[in-house]
Amino acid sequence: MDFTGRPMKGYVFIDPEGFDLEEDLLFWLDHCVVLTQKQKPLKKEKNEIIPYPIESC
Repeated sequence: MDFTGRPMKGYVFIDPEGFDLEEDLLFWLDHCVVLTQKQKPLKKEKNEIIPYPIESC
């Protein structure tokens, strides 16, 4: 999918067939959580609240 006329880095778009079963959806959610936890933390700006990381199911 292309929102801006340029490919968007860091996004994965999954067709509905890719998550029609609950186990398929859980696979993608778990995959996203693992990748997010591997990223370096964002720099905290003044008065910005950074939420706690989501733990894998």
